[in-house]
Amino acid sequence: MTFGASVRRTRRKQAKQGSSTMLASTVEALQSYVLNTGVIGIAEGLLGVLAVGGILSALLGQAGVRAAAVVAVVVAILGLFVLLVANKLEWRRRTELDRRLLRRYCDLLHERCDFTWRITDWRQVVTIDPNGDTRDRITFTAVPDCDALDFLTFWEGPHWEWPERYRRKTEVHVRSVELESDGGGTRFDVTTCWLSRGRLKVTVHLSEPALRDTEISLVAEFVFPAKCLPFVQGSPEEFVKKFSPGPEHLEYTVVLPPGCSGYWDGVGLRSGTASHSIQRRRNSNGCEEIHLVADGVATGARVGMKLDIK
Repeated sequence: MTFGASVRRTRRKQAKQGSSTMLASTVEALQSYVLNTGVIGIAEGLLGVLAVGGILSALLGQAGVRAAAVVAVVVAILGLFVLLVANKLEWRRRTELDRRLLRRYCDLLHERCDFTWRITDWRQVVTIDPNGDTRDRITFTAVPDCDALDFLTFWEGPHWEWPERYRRKTEVHVRSVELESDGGGTRFDVTTCWLSRGRLKVTVHLSEPALRDTEISLVAEFVFPAKCLPFVQGSPEEFVKKFSPGPEHLEYTVVLPPGCSGYWDGVGLRSGTASHSIQRRRNSNGCEEIHLVADGVATGARVGMKLDIK
């Protein structure tokens, strides 16, 4: 056997091995795709191939073939759209199941393991846009009353029958408080669950357990579409909080839309706090703010303000 023939034989052998390796990788990728996407994923792929083939036939084929190809393309695209919607609904269903189970087990841990904490300081700023959208920023300090606290929960949301379609547009981020000397500001993992009347239950999963009587300082930032829509349309609205146990210090600031001014009445302040004050002021952007400060908030008391636009 000559040297050239030996080289050709070696190359053919390497090519066969490469083809076998490529085929094995392709089969493995297809298996993984099928396992992850199921029948809907396969149908999506087939419809996608059909749509591409139909487009090419419509561009390059004869008149009769083009007409049939156009029909095939329309059917394929409609079918692909239906399958995409079905796939999205299926993944949403799985996500909701995971959230319900996580919420359930967190509630069980809270009850069985005595996971308890108290809010000592709560400072909330609600900035209202002219269309009723709000940006809420809450800075609060929590103190564990148990040996080790792995997570904590709180609630926020509109105080009216908020349309369900806005839920998917809501955003929430929670991070540690930025300290000039010690750094900070990293985000925590957060899971959410919607309760009645548009209330959003937020569970903050701490990076490491917080020990008894240590302070946890967090900042929560929300974006709520149309949270204050009735308010900007002329209906009075309550901005109130309720704690158990009550915090030592509470600040609640409502920033009105540009060009708006407001009236207010206190809610639960005389019987629910040791001391309180409400002031009107202007911020650096010229918007009016209604600012509530309350100390010694009673446990279970509804404390806050009822506002109305002039």
